[in-house]
Amino acid sequence: MSGSSNDFESIDRLFHPRAVAVVGVSDRRGNQGRFLIESMTNCGYKGKIYAVNPREKVGQWESYPRVSEIPGPVDHIIVSVPFTAVAEVIADAGKKGVRSAAMFSSGFSESGTEEGRRLQEELARVGRESGVRLIGPNCMGFYCPSTGLSFRPDMAMVDGHIGFISQSGGVCITGIFMGADRGIGFSKAISYGNETDLGAPEFLDYFAEDPQTKIIILYIEGTKRGRLLFDALKRASSKKPVFVLKGGLTASGLRAVSSHTGALAGAGIMWEKAVRQAGAAMVNDLDELIDAAQAAQMLAKPAGRRVGLLTISGGFGVFATDLIEKAGFEMPEYSDETRADLFKIIKNPGTSVKNPLDMAASFFQPKHYPKIISALNTDKVIDLFVTLLAIDYLTFRGEGGAQWAIFLIEKLLDAFKELKKPNAIVFFQTGMNEARLTLERTIVKAGYPLYPTVERALSALDRRIRAR
Repeated sequence: MSGSSNDFESIDRLFHPRAVAVVGVSDRRGNQGRFLIESMTNCGYKGKIYAVNPREKVGQWESYPRVSEIPGPVDHIIVSVPFTAVAEVIADAGKKGVRSAAMFSSGFSESGTEEGRRLQEELARVGRESGVRLIGPNCMGFYCPSTGLSFRPDMAMVDGHIGFISQSGGVCITGIFMGADRGIGFSKAISYGNETDLGAPEFLDYFAEDPQTKIIILYIEGTKRGRLLFDALKRASSKKPVFVLKGGLTASGLRAVSSHTGALAGAGIMWEKAVRQAGAAMVNDLDELIDAAQAAQMLAKPAGRRVGLLTISGGFGVFATDLIEKAGFEMPEYSDETRADLFKIIKNPGTSVKNPLDMAASFFQPKHYPKIISALNTDKVIDLFVTLLAIDYLTFRGEGGAQWAIFLIEKLLDAFKELKKPNAIVFFQTGMNEARLTLERTIVKAGYPLYPTVERALSALDRRIRAR
């Protein structure tokens, strides 16, 4: 794939099927095919859904023994049958004119056996000859909130601007749930497994052109098409922020990769250099991947690395200042004009109007928030802000205390709307989980990236600055 309009349209059609057939559905509880068909039913897929089982009639859904015997058009199939029967299903689907097949079935090259490798090669041949584009095997397939495609019945179907490409189904599912909790949605997501046909290179090119996708995140374990992947990563990174989590960078990780997706993982240092040369940013774990996506979606790109730190605790400000400078950011003092304006508002003992801005007791006087933001907006030496919060400073532990904290946070967020520079919020996870989660949801709903530690906030901000 080279990123042409025809290539884009052919992939885009896969996310908008008129009808989907799930092959391997039975009425038995725990049946994976039944689980997959319920996923689309529960998540609002509006097209026709068919169940396919060659040996029995499935009572709950309109069902047929073969895909080719379904009377209406079928654009996409999801395959959940024993691995020895998958190629036959794909050949039959080709007769029907099916465009694509996501194959949940496993037991192919990831098994490490000669039979598994042979069956995957046969599967690739059948796919080419039948004209069916293959996703997998050993994958979950497509997730698309706008069309209701889903591989879990409880997925958050929230439209967003992040395109997620994942070689692992588990990473894809957890990443989507994490994103929903952090206030971010996905345009589309793909779990592509063993990459028999369509994989990371094709979907990178697709997301680079997709108008709904503004940010691309990729989890990859390995590939047999290194040059194609690098070129696609470079094309995508030239147009949109791309963040990459690579599994299998260590010797033990390499062994895990071979038994998971059967991919050629390669040396860790080679991957890191290739991703950097392509213009994308590497992350170290799934938390950092979602952190980076959240910062890219919610924050304008800062003009530089000069941080203004806002806090209600002098101690927080001291250790955070050390972390900020160690992470390669600067902590300049606010200008004389800004400090003079701030001192008119914040002049109680224990406060500081330098940088960090330690509001101490003044924090509990929300009538001052708009004046503080107005003063900060005049400062030209700051590129971005980091705000440090902890529930222990906002309220007492006990019944009814959270209401005061919610009031303060809502007033603070209203004032932050006028802040002219990007602002990331750190909310330390010290306790009072129910009340804290309520406050965190309030913050992310207001559109601010939220992190549990200063280090994670700085990592996300660093990647936001380095990304396109």
